[in-house]
Amino acid sequence: MSHDPKTYESKYLPDQTTGFVWDFSGGRLVITGTCPECAGRTEHPVPDVMPGAVTKGGSGGASAREDEVPSEVYMRCRCRLPHPGDTRESGGCGAKWVAVRQPGTGS
Repeated sequence: MSHDPKTYESKYLPDQTTGFVWDFSGGRLVITGTCPECAGRTEHPVPDVMPGAVTKGGSGGASAREDEVPSEVYMRCRCRLPHPGDTRESGGCGAKWVAVRQPGTGS
């Protein structure tokens, strides 16, 4: 699917259960995939999730257990492709959604 340079519109989409990769290879969690609205490539770093530094329940203990990776992450389109009407020049088409991690996915 190629990019759809649709006019920027802030809108919420249904939860997305496919099409995203949950990746720890760069030292922190980054979710990448294709925007379900405009088909632009989007990348979403999750700032507080790093292997060996994820804490559970505020106990202060460090662990990178699989069950501590969030199962859902709020995302927005961050494609770097132009969209008419993006007056803030924030990038993306304005779509927002929750990416739902499927069991056994990611790296």
